Amino acid sequence: MTVQGLQKLVTNFQETASQISGPVAIVAMGSQLVQSDIASLFDFTAIISINLAIVNILPLPALDGGQLLFLAIEALRGGKPLPEKFQDSVMQGGLVLLLGLGVFMIFRDSFNLLQQSGISP
Repeated sequence: MTVQGLQKLVTNFQETASQISGPVAIVAMGSQLVQSDIASLFDFTAIISINLAIVNILPLPALDGGQLLFLAIEALRGGKPLPEKFQDSVMQGGLVLLLGLGVFMIFRDSFNLLQQSGISP
């Protein structure tokens, strides 16, 4: 399901982007699960862990998959790595983008939770 969701995100971003949740929404969902059925919290936790593992292995800078991509490129180049300054720049740029996305998701999820609770920001 995770891979299919990522494919839909790439092929139909407009429709699927609103279905993505950040850390605030994930904690809110976990809280609702605990209140209704604590046993389902274990399934929820497993799904979150699997999703994080799959996303982490994607070849994106600042994630493990990005490091694996650099190692694969090094292997294809006969053991010669890309310049360290280039690798650092790519990783730093990826980290800035991921942190920016994280901050955006926290604000969006918080705003949505406030709207659902009837509190206007």
